[in-house]
Amino acid sequence: MVSENRRKTPARVLVYRHPNLEIRSFLTPKAISSYRVEYFKRDFFEQSEASLESLGRIGERAVRDLMALPGIEEIHIKPREVWIKKTRSAVWDDIEGKIIEILQRALRKKEIVRVK
Repeated sequence: MVSENRRKTPARVLVYRHPNLEIRSFLTPKAISSYRVEYFKRDFFEQSEASLESLGRIGERAVRDLMALPGIEEIHIKPREVWIKKTRSAVWDDIEGKIIEILQRALRKKEIVRVK
């Protein structure tokens, strides 16, 4: 008999470091947003409601949580990739772990199945 008490390990999020040191891509094993590409900038974030809603609930929540982090300037989101540009004053060591945590939380929500 297999025990159902096993804990799943968090989904693995891969980090790609671009030649531009202000940019990193976070690659997820499963889609966390709808199949489209959207761009969000901190300066115009309040005007992005329609674009946010088009991502689906999980993608929208992930983008909102990411934009709430200090130091995030711009986000490009695809179903399995989140491209982030930080401000010059932000340090990746301070924000990368928080970004990965947000994306892992989105992946866990993606695995939840609604039973009717």
